[in-house]
Amino acid sequence: MQPSAAGFRPEIHGLRGVAILLVVAYHLWTAGRVSGGVDVFLFISAFLMTASFVRKGTAFRLLDFLVQRFRRLVPLAAIVVAATTAIGWVVLPPTRYEGLLNHARASLIYRENWRLIADEANYMVADPQRLNPFQHFWSLSLQGQLFVLLPLVFVAAAALERHRGIPIRRTLAVVLGLATVASFAWAVHRVEVDPAAAYFETWARAWEFTAAGLVALLPTLRMPAALARALSWAGVALLLATGLLWGRGAFPAWAALPPLAAAALVILSGPRSDDAGHAAWWLSRRPVTFVANRAYSLYLWHWPVYVFTVVLTSNGDPRTGPVDSLTILALSFVLADLSTRLVERRFHRLDLLRSKRYAATAILAFTLMATSVLGGVAALVEADDRATAALPPDQRPGARALTPGPDAAVTTAPALPTAPSPTPGRGIAPGDRAIALDWPQDLPPCKEGVPGHPARPDLGWCGVLEPEGTPTRVVAVVGDSHAFQWLTTLIPMAEDRGWRLAAYGRAACRVGSPRPDPGCTEYTDEAIAWLLETRPDQVISTGSSTRADGAEHDDWGWAEAIAPVAHAGIAVVNVRDNPRWDFDMPECVQRYGTDDPRCSARRADKLAEAWPTGGLADLPNQYYLDFSDWFCPPTKVSICPGVIGNTYVYMDSNHLSRAYLESMGDVFAQAWDEAMG
Repeated sequence: MQPSAAGFRPEIHGLRGVAILLVVAYHLWTAGRVSGGVDVFLFISAFLMTASFVRKGTAFRLLDFLVQRFRRLVPLAAIVVAATTAIGWVVLPPTRYEGLLNHARASLIYRENWRLIADEANYMVADPQRLNPFQHFWSLSLQGQLFVLLPLVFVAAAALERHRGIPIRRTLAVVLGLATVASFAWAVHRVEVDPAAAYFETWARAWEFTAAGLVALLPTLRMPAALARALSWAGVALLLATGLLWGRGAFPAWAALPPLAAAALVILSGPRSDDAGHAAWWLSRRPVTFVANRAYSLYLWHWPVYVFTVVLTSNGDPRTGPVDSLTILALSFVLADLSTRLVERRFHRLDLLRSKRYAATAILAFTLMATSVLGGVAALVEADDRATAALPPDQRPGARALTPGPDAAVTTAPALPTAPSPTPGRGIAPGDRAIALDWPQDLPPCKEGVPGHPARPDLGWCGVLEPEGTPTRVVAVVGDSHAFQWLTTLIPMAEDRGWRLAAYGRAACRVGSPRPDPGCTEYTDEAIAWLLETRPDQVISTGSSTRADGAEHDDWGWAEAIAPVAHAGIAVVNVRDNPRWDFDMPECVQRYGTDDPRCSARRADKLAEAWPTGGLADLPNQYYLDFSDWFCPPTKVSICPGVIGNTYVYMDSNHLSRAYLESMGDVFAQAWDEAMG
C-alpha cells in the first residue's frame, strides 16, 4: 500500500497557507499567544519528506536530497538575512548592532534556535526579550537541522532493507516511534524546567517531526464520505482554536498536540478536493493557495517588517495599531509576492539547477553574498567603535567632569522639546555599540578546593583576586549585579593595596531578597554562612533598593540577613543603589539625544531625599557609601542624566557602565578611605 501523500495534495498545500496566516495574525494582534501555525509547518514538512522517502525506497540518495532541499531554502533565506542586516544597521540604534550581527550569522548557518537559547540563559546579553528581527529564523533553523538528521535514519533504513531484507516501513516505524516517545518526554521535562529554552530546542521539538513521519507511514485510509468531511472540518476547527484555547500552554509539549492532531486529521481525511462539503475543497481554492504559494516568503519577510515598524513608529511597544498592522501586512505580502515570482518561480525553475553541482554552487553563492553584507556592516560598526576609542581622555572624562555641589557641571534641567533632538547621541564613550556590552570588570573564577571557596558555588557565581603575598586586607562582595558592578572600582584598589578580593553573587538576587525564588533564598543562606566562615575584614553590597517605576526604598531583607555578620564584628559597607529606568538608557540617548528629557528624570523621582537606611541603622559595624551626586548632580533643578562627561552613565536600563565606573575610580577610593577611617 502507498502512503497517503502519494502525489500532490492541494489541501495540504492550502493548510500551509492557513498556518502562515495564523502565525502572522498572532504576531500582530495577540500578546504572546502561540497560534500553532509553526507546529503545523514542521508537521507538514516532515510528513511530505517521509512520504517521499518511502516512495523512493532504496533509491533514496542523501546528498541529492540535501543539495536539492537546501537549494530551495538557502537563496531566499540568504537574501532576507542580508537585507535585514543592512536595514537593521540603518534603522536600529547602535546598542543593537552586536545582537543584529550575531543573530544574522546564526540564522545564516541554521543555528538561530540555539543562539536564542544561549541569549536567554546569558545574563550578560542586553535584554534578550527585546524584539530581534531574526527571531523567526528559530523554526527554519530547527527545520534545517532535522532535514539533515532525519534523512540519516532513512539511509540506515534503506541499508537494512538492501542488506538484511528488513522492510523500510518496519525500521522507520520502530525508530520514529521510539524517537517520538523519547522527544515528547524530553519536551515535557524541559517545559517544566526551562520553558523558554524548551520552546526553541531541537530535541524538544523533534517529536513533531517524527510523529509526522509516523502518520506518513500509514496506508491510505478508506472511510465514508460523511466521516471524511467531519474529520476534515474537525481538523480545521481544532487548528483555529489552538491559539485561543492553548495559546499560552506548554509548547512544545502537551499544548502542541492540538495543532499536530489538526494537521493529521486534515491529512488523513483524504484528498477530496472535488467535494465542496469537505475541508479539502476549501483549502484548495485560489485565495488559500495564493497565500500557500507565498508561505515561505511571507514567513521570512513578515517578522523583520514587523520589528522595524515597531522600532520606527511605536518606541519599542510590540503592540501595533490598525494602520501599522495593515501596513505591515501589505508590505509583507508585496515582498513575499516579489520573492516568490523572482526567486521561487524563475530562479528555482532553471534547468541547470537540477544538476547537483550547479545547485551546490547556487547555495554557496547566496551564502557568500549574505556573508559579504554581514562583513560590510560589521566593518562599518567597528570603524565607529575605533573612532570613539581614539577620543582623548579630556573629551570623555565621565565623572571627572563633575564637581558635586551647587556648582556641578550639569546645572540646568533640559528643556522639554516636542520632537526628538536633531542630533542623536553618537561618539559617546565607550562607543555607541560597545556600551551594550560594557559590563563591569570581572574577577578570576574561584577554584574548588581553595580555602574560602563557597560550599555551594552552583547557587551563584564566585570569583577571587589573590595578592602576590600575604593580603593586607580581605574584602568580600555579595549580592546581585548592582553590588558586583562596583568590582570595576574595587579591583584597582585591591591590586594597588594588596587586598584579597572575593565575590559570591547571584544574578537578580539581593542577599535577603523577599522575592519567592527558592534558589535566591538558598543563596542568601549560603552567602551569610560563607561570610561567617571566611570572616573578611569588610563585606560590601547595596544598602538600598531603587525601582524604575517608583522611588527608592530601604531593603529590610538585606538588613535582616546581614545582621549575624554585623554582630560578628565584620564591617558591612553599604553602597546606595543607583537610579533605574523603564527603558534602555543608551538607546534613548541614541534615538533622541543627550539633552532630551525622555532620557533623564528629576532626582526626586528616582531617589529619596535622604538615604532610607531602614533597619541598617539599628545594626553595629555599618558603613555607608553614597554616590548619588555622581549620578544626579545636586543642582538647582537636580537631574539624573544618561550621559555625563561625554560618557554613558548606564549600559542598559539599570546597570552602570564600566566606562563611567572607571571614571569614578578616584572618587570611590576617596569615599572608601573616608568611610573606613
